[in-house]
Amino acid sequence: MGQPVQVYLDSLSRYAAAMDELSASFDTTRRLLVEADVTEDSFGLLPDSRDCAEVYEQRTTDGLETLRNGADAFADLSDAFRELREDYERTDQAAADRLGAGK
Repeated sequence: MGQPVQVYLDSLSRYAAAMDELSASFDTTRRLLVEADVTEDSFGLLPDSRDCAEVYEQRTTDGLETLRNGADAFADLSDAFRELREDYERTDQAAADRLGAGK
């Protein structure tokens, strides 16, 4: 028989909270990037400046999508840690009830 598994429920809650913070950080960074309001004219009026503006716009669009995906991923991880904790709690309670210790 293998080693018993020990689950520290408080740790799962802490991991969930950390994932919430990371998700919020991605959202904040995304919001700040949107609010920066860099316009095409910010790069100057020369033809080469227009090329720079187009590259910046594409990179910003890609970056915003990446930040959105990151925020979503960390939010999903937070949910998963919370669900895992709840599952362990339910399993513990069911085992205690079967053994008569939950009464």
